[in-house]
Amino acid sequence: MKITAALAAAAVLAAYPCVFPADTAAVKDGKVRIMPVGDSITDGYWEQGGYRKYMSCALTEKGYNDVDIVGPKGSDTETFDYRGKQVTYDGNYAGYSGYAIQEITGRMGILETLRSGDYIKEYSPDIVLLQIGTNDIISNCNEGITDRLENLITYILDEGCGTVYVTTIPDMDTASVSDWFWAYGDLLWNGTPAELAAAVQGYVDSYNNSIKELVPKMQAKGRDVRFADIHSVVDMTSDLYDGVHPNEQGYEKMGLYWADVLSGYLSGQQLPTGTTEDTTGGREKHYDVADLVSLCDYLLGRPQERITSGTYQDFDLNSSSTLDVYDVILLRRRLISGANVIIE
Repeated sequence: MKITAALAAAAVLAAYPCVFPADTAAVKDGKVRIMPVGDSITDGYWEQGGYRKYMSCALTEKGYNDVDIVGPKGSDTETFDYRGKQVTYDGNYAGYSGYAIQEITGRMGILETLRSGDYIKEYSPDIVLLQIGTNDIISNCNEGITDRLENLITYILDEGCGTVYVTTIPDMDTASVSDWFWAYGDLLWNGTPAELAAAVQGYVDSYNNSIKELVPKMQAKGRDVRFADIHSVVDMTSDLYDGVHPNEQGYEKMGLYWADVLSGYLSGQQLPTGTTEDTTGGREKHYDVADLVSLCDYLLGRPQERITSGTYQDFDLNSSSTLDVYDVILLRRRLISGANVIIE
């Protein structure tokens, strides 16, 4: 009995939800689409391009030329001076200064903004880099903060994004910008600076710890959510411009950190020795859902589940001599479209 490729692929995606980047007709030539999402730190407060310019440049230096940074803001080609020369980077993103996770009193929400613009579907990111929550804490909207974060991540994934990296947030130096914390009321005006700092630090620590707990919770539900730790690379005493937003050094540390995280995600496994030649003999390869499962099992390092249909070379769809996430994207597109696929 024959079934459609799209239905079969959908069934496999339900069974293997943590493996696949988002399917989208917008993925071209095997490029992986990455969308930075967040508040003013993602936007680049005080530093045009923020961490994003350093991340984009570092990925290029690492040889990842099949990456497309996407989003409703910025442009494909932007420049800045770096290491004594003018550098070009991909400047698209979805970062909004002053925004909270969801709309709260006095602040717009990232969730509502993504939804109103239908930005996840429009830009079809395979990976979202999500850093958000600083403004919730500044506004003393700490109750339910992790629930709001989970709602936001769920929305992003439900709209078609394949993987969400959600990160911790940096510490904040309340002494530098104490008036920003007006929502703490009596503690701000009648308490000591040390008491305000301790309270805010407690909320930052609690939120960051809750992210660590949220990630495995969502993974257990089959959602491809991954933990990142920007907090670990930004030093409050030396890497902040104004007590909340990173300075140039802080943004550079963030960008290099994200490039390392993404490099680990995007790096593939070299094809086994002796299998790089074309063994198809000119025949047309018909892929099925079992091939997709085999490829993903291989990339997950499951020794009992290696490529079983055809050869390793058959799955090197972008002819890179590696099996990696780009091949998953291309194979997934073939299955969804039904092109060159036979499913019995």
